[in-house]
Amino acid sequence: MNLWLFAFLPLIWPILFTPVLPNDDNSDAQLLRNVPLQLRSSAEAQFDTTKSNASSIQTGPKGPPQKWLDCSDAPDDWTRRTCLKLRQIDRKARQALTRRVKQTVSPPSMPGSPVWLKPIPVPVDHRGQVASHPFECMTLRCLCPFFNGKMRRDGLCHLANGKPLPMAYRKEYRMLTDDERRRFHAAMNELKRQGIYRFFATQHRRVATGGAHSGPAFLPWHREFVKRFEIALRLIDPTLAMPYWDSVMDNYLPDPRDSIFFSPLFVGDTDPNGFVVNGPFAYWRTLEGRSTILRDLGKDAQLFTERQLAAVAAERNIWNVLSYTVPFRGCPIPANFDALEYSHTNIHFWVGGDLATPELSANDPIFYLHHSFVDLVFEIWRQMQQSRSERESIYTANLKSCANEFHFSNSLMAPFNTLTNIDGLSNAYTDQIYRYALRPACTRQRPTCDSRFLFCDLNHGVPHCVSKVKLGGNCRGFEGEDACFNGKCLSGLCQPGQTPPPWRPPAPTAPPRLQPMSSPVVFGRRGAVAKRRQKLSKGRRRSFRGRIVAHADPTRENGELDNSNNNNELGTSSNSSSWSTNSVEQDMPPMFNFDIVNCFNRHPCCEHWATLDECNRNPNYMQRFCQSTCGLCEPAYNRTDECQNRHLSCEQWAMDGECEGSSRLFLEENCRDSCAICAVTKLDSSCSMLPTNR
Repeated sequence: MNLWLFAFLPLIWPILFTPVLPNDDNSDAQLLRNVPLQLRSSAEAQFDTTKSNASSIQTGPKGPPQKWLDCSDAPDDWTRRTCLKLRQIDRKARQALTRRVKQTVSPPSMPGSPVWLKPIPVPVDHRGQVASHPFECMTLRCLCPFFNGKMRRDGLCHLANGKPLPMAYRKEYRMLTDDERRRFHAAMNELKRQGIYRFFATQHRRVATGGAHSGPAFLPWHREFVKRFEIALRLIDPTLAMPYWDSVMDNYLPDPRDSIFFSPLFVGDTDPNGFVVNGPFAYWRTLEGRSTILRDLGKDAQLFTERQLAAVAAERNIWNVLSYTVPFRGCPIPANFDALEYSHTNIHFWVGGDLATPELSANDPIFYLHHSFVDLVFEIWRQMQQSRSERESIYTANLKSCANEFHFSNSLMAPFNTLTNIDGLSNAYTDQIYRYALRPACTRQRPTCDSRFLFCDLNHGVPHCVSKVKLGGNCRGFEGEDACFNGKCLSGLCQPGQTPPPWRPPAPTAPPRLQPMSSPVVFGRRGAVAKRRQKLSKGRRRSFRGRIVAHADPTRENGELDNSNNNNELGTSSNSSSWSTNSVEQDMPPMFNFDIVNCFNRHPCCEHWATLDECNRNPNYMQRFCQSTCGLCEPAYNRTDECQNRHLSCEQWAMDGECEGSSRLFLEENCRDSCAICAVTKLDSSCSMLPTNR
């Protein structure tokens, strides 16, 4: 960790953590003045002496309209177009905030200010340990029951076949083995068939104008979103992880459209009209009802470059990573056009079609491959520039003149309304849920990229891995190298022919050893509960055969084509993996049918409050925390039997001591049998006081 940052951390602390006063028009300027002039850029120092812009900024819906920068200072046309698009998204988000200014979300007994400007009152070390739905989990222990697994004394979740559930290991798409790639394609098509893929695409479309884009929450929001999608994949096949697409390797080619990445082996080819007509995702129906995914490769912008990634990795200021991408003229921090949100948008424009529009981008599976790589770049920066504690605690300052309130650190991460934006910085993502394989690399001493779909370029600067080119594609500049997949580069074109013999690496080293989770389970932590569980008869223990869905009523996509076998494999088997999934049975059937109904009350007082007509009088709170009682969904359990385990994780949670933890209220409502509180009515234990009206 750079000592410079530690030396000056006390000086920059105020700008990072001083709260924004909602009625102080000059609060942004006050925040900046806490930072000495020598630590500011020239533009920031100038702001301190010229207050006219900041003083003209008004807060609240009744103030005069604020002025955006016009994007004219963008370095090129691509960046200017990205800037204008992000401003359009931000403008809609600010309009939505104006409409919501009078809404409150408070429990009946706790009137207060809007929750989206407050942190969620749950201890950090308990986040993601108790979850009504697997997508909310932040640890393997939380996920374990959803995989029909059992926690053992080694701290690992063991599946029904006796093998441990590993963390997801995210590799570059072209580094997957043939079997891993087939499994990934099959699971993607299963998600599509069941309507779960459509659910995620719809979810992304609905937040196109919220905190997901145009500001500091962009990276943490998409980290959480891709994590949830990866969990959905693993519930189909627990051996999987979400691969990433390192588009730098395609950008080295004279025409990246000819990359093997855009072939039936990976994301598919397009016809002359841009429709994806072959490969594993051919003829996927889109949100708007089109029969195929649409792309328009290479018509605009560019793919990632090493220079862009190096600029992010070397950045020392948090506000240039969790960046203000659409600041007003009064913002004390200048726009950073090297911000990851800007450079990542170029790839959206380059692929074009569905991916070029935020509302439609998740139609295309490239979206998840691309954002998995964006998250890797973000994690590399975190590891290089921050200490472990800083990664979770330092967030860009909440400046109204720089970003709309959806992007503030303590604003709700809609639609994941149990999280705030700063929760997306948790170390638990890479401590508990997934880790990344290194980007493919090669050297002159080891001139291989360990994949038959990549080659080591030794003739253009420092040796580096490049994507191979499809037959018939442009390989100009790579004559004499192994640049063509199942062919040879002749006269600048990939033509059928004998390929150069591959470089044979030494025998592979052992795969990474599976490490126990950081907090291994301690059985019987609450002795009384553990002893009582031993006395319960098997007949009294009701097995939970719940139905889990990603939404209360997801749209099924019956009749859509399943292209999991549309692979048309070419060439020989790949030896391209340093990671093995042999610890999990290779032919394991799908673990999860997405039939869970996420329909639970989150508070034991819900039924009591409903009798007082709180479902109608206080819908903002009741519709979030009392969905079952208010009739917003139909649960899988019997509402009339209070003394039953309504959630499949109840027994494990009781063993972990959660009956007396921060999630006590949820367990009092849904795990009364496991928590041994059936003899006490909910009204007596939690609702002895009448709720206070607003």
